[in-house]
Amino acid sequence: MHIGHPGNVDVNYTVTQRCSIPDVLAKLPPDAREVDYFRTDPTLHAAFPDGQFNCWGVPRRAAPAFLETEVGDVVLFVPSIGVWGGVEQIGVVKAKCSFECYEASRILWPATPHDRLFPYLFFFDTEVGHREWFGFLEDVGYATTWNPRGWYRRILSSHFDKWGGPEGYVLRLRSEYGFHLLPP
Repeated sequence: MHIGHPGNVDVNYTVTQRCSIPDVLAKLPPDAREVDYFRTDPTLHAAFPDGQFNCWGVPRRAAPAFLETEVGDVVLFVPSIGVWGGVEQIGVVKAKCSFECYEASRILWPATPHDRLFPYLFFFDTEVGHREWFGFLEDVGYATTWNPRGWYRRILSSHFDKWGGPEGYVLRLRSEYGFHLLPP
């Protein structure tokens, strides 16, 4: 997930700090479609029994990539690319909402103009570290000119074969680049 400008402001709300199910429920309109999801979804509640989570949302135009996202997938967050950019956060998807969550998007990312909503939500525990951009591109076999332009894209698992798959790459990020869970 390349975030880019101006979306970097949204990272602080849900990726680098925890959100809570009770807080979201308290702010949702009572008739919002998301109320039942946040109140009763068994996958969400099993993944976050204390009600605290990190999450990210993608815009409607990213629906095809979101629909391919599954629990257990790794999302690499790249706030910026280039010499100073790189992978700054990762999240292993623990839950995702299967429908559009417009009201929750307004609550989760209040600094984003409401015409730029991110209704497709997935949930995880954030790990932080730094893998510089050009090293990451070399890792996955992409040209140094590749520009993801703020897109949410799937990288084929075959690009991680030399580390034993995506899980092996995450282990590499943890051992060689210091990725670790944010404290609760």
